[in-house]
Amino acid sequence: MASTARDRPWPATLTLGPDGRITSWSRGAQAVFGLSASRACGRRLRALLVRPDDRAAVDELFGSVLAGRTWSGALSLLDADGGTHPVECGWQPIQDRRGRPGALVVVTGRADLPGTEPAVADAPLGTAQSALEAISQFQEHAATVAMMRRVQLLTDANTMIGSTLDMATTAAELMEVAVPRFADSASVAVLESVAEDFELPDRPAGSGTVLRRLAAAPLVRESAHLFPVGATVTYQAGTPLAQALATGRSRTLHEIDAATAERICSGLDDEAAALFLGKSLLIVPLVARGAVLGLAVFARDASRRPFSPGEGVLGEELAARAALCIDNARLYSHERQTALMLQRALLPDDSGYHAGIDIAHRYLPASDLTGVGGDWYDVIALGGGRVALVVGDVMGHGVRAAAVMGQLRTATRTLAALDLQPADVLRHLDELMEHLGGSLATTHFATCVVAVYDPTEQAVCIARAGHVPPLVVWPDGRTEQLELPAGVPLGVGGHAFESRNVPLPDGSLLILCTDGLVESRAPGRDIDDGLRDLAEAVKDPTMPLEAIADGLISGLRGDRTLDDAALLVARVRGLPSSSTVEWMVEPEPPAVARSRRTVRATLGGWGLGQLGETAELLTSELVTNALLYTEGPISVRLLRDRSLLCEVHDGSEAVPRLRPVADDDDGGRGLHLVKELSSRWGTRRTTTGKTVWFELRLDADSEF
Repeated sequence: MASTARDRPWPATLTLGPDGRITSWSRGAQAVFGLSASRACGRRLRALLVRPDDRAAVDELFGSVLAGRTWSGALSLLDADGGTHPVECGWQPIQDRRGRPGALVVVTGRADLPGTEPAVADAPLGTAQSALEAISQFQEHAATVAMMRRVQLLTDANTMIGSTLDMATTAAELMEVAVPRFADSASVAVLESVAEDFELPDRPAGSGTVLRRLAAAPLVRESAHLFPVGATVTYQAGTPLAQALATGRSRTLHEIDAATAERICSGLDDEAAALFLGKSLLIVPLVARGAVLGLAVFARDASRRPFSPGEGVLGEELAARAALCIDNARLYSHERQTALMLQRALLPDDSGYHAGIDIAHRYLPASDLTGVGGDWYDVIALGGGRVALVVGDVMGHGVRAAAVMGQLRTATRTLAALDLQPADVLRHLDELMEHLGGSLATTHFATCVVAVYDPTEQAVCIARAGHVPPLVVWPDGRTEQLELPAGVPLGVGGHAFESRNVPLPDGSLLILCTDGLVESRAPGRDIDDGLRDLAEAVKDPTMPLEAIADGLISGLRGDRTLDDAALLVARVRGLPSSSTVEWMVEPEPPAVARSRRTVRATLGGWGLGQLGETAELLTSELVTNALLYTEGPISVRLLRDRSLLCEVHDGSEAVPRLRPVADDDDGGRGLHLVKELSSRWGTRRTTTGKTVWFELRLDADSEF
């Protein structure tokens, strides 16, 4: 049984341009006429396939199709050998890529070929239902292909755009999807406030608004310098670009003329305007969550069909996907920047000078993939020339982790200033975490290590709460991981913490860090491997501290960028024996006078006679209190560094308090004198009692 035009899936097709030249030639046309596409394309239909006697009729037919009419029927056309054959065909008006009129010719039968209806051979110039059906099938097929391409483009956009939380990368991914399938060139620019500050604009955008170009796919590589990525652009008032930015609505331009090109390219190189001549532009605002973030501009050159209304909708869908991903990147960057600023604001700017110890510190934020963490360090000056070194790590990332870190750091400074033992500081912090900020405590725990160095004792008292153990590098280069009770992370609750005293000879290094420096995600490695690497990384403990800190960071950080890291490196140095004087006080009244004389003589020998009267008075007040209210041995120590420190130690744990004093009271003014005349004073409990101390500034002799 012979097949019909309805049975054949692909009829012979060819297209004609506005001048009647053949612009496309299908395989079916090659089979019907015996001509290859290379021989047919570019030739005029009337010269190639129409007999001279029939050309006037075909010209009239072609003119009517260009005017928008559809025709179907039988024509006598030539084949490659010059033979004439009646063919059943249909003519449909179309437009080329530039919007110019043309014709689609669908041939569904030839009388002398198998499968052709016999009536075609004798059919006059008239109607053929099979040709109409073929045109309909062709149009349906073309629509199906167009829909499939649209779906594939959107699928690729959903898959490829937004693979990272980086705005520039997202914009480049839109370029990769759109060019060349949807446009010949494209660019993306976002508002400067979005690109630099990650903030939405506080007023509608429009002319004069500064944008930053995030990505560009130029027509030709040679023109890339005209549209540099990262450059700022401003659109002139009244241009389609400024209008789209102000209204949030897309604009489509066809066959751009010189005047429009000049306005679009205002502020750009003179060469840029020439590139837009004759082009078709689709200008789409990048809108996310109701805010205009910038513009996506798609361009097609003059040889390609201009953007249709349906393609305008497709461009808006592409831009909407990119805009949402860009806004997600903006929100992430804004949160990261906020958390990083919060964290850096809470970290000390400089550890400053501390008696008997030099300190270097480092903080490295996490990579962009995970966001800011909750690592912190602190250096806290305490009474008696002592200094507290603190390193902690709040579990988690982002603003909430940074906020918890800030609260913990503030609490740690407050508790350390009370001269509590490190274990007691951790105990109070643990209780604080259980009640910290309501829901914050339910999602955050923290590890911490607190070390208090006393230069007069040349020893450090350390306690930790689930934290990385401290490392000591001894003066001879040996390293030792301090064996301290590990404790549990802050916030777990219900566990005790223990302090340990560790003597540190001159030149010893004490290294405190968070796990972000030593924990590796590499297969087969754990934190113990990182701690061993840390111990081996200190090649020369006599190197400058800053160089040691830099070496540890560069040598250990490696692949450990998914977590932030904090580092403290301290080198202890003993105080000169000539800067310290200590004596015992006998439990008898004359001991006060002897202490005054000792203070006077010592300060005279140190060249600090201008402080003598004040130092004698305050020392005698503290010694008198110790004699009146305590039992057991009493000792006094003077320490000269950048200030004068006086400490009085006794065996009682009772801490002296300032009490209100009436004008007619005979006593009770001793501590008030200490408070008013010293630069700082305080008390701290020790394992054998307590110490009351005061400091006098060496450069403030005019005050005394």
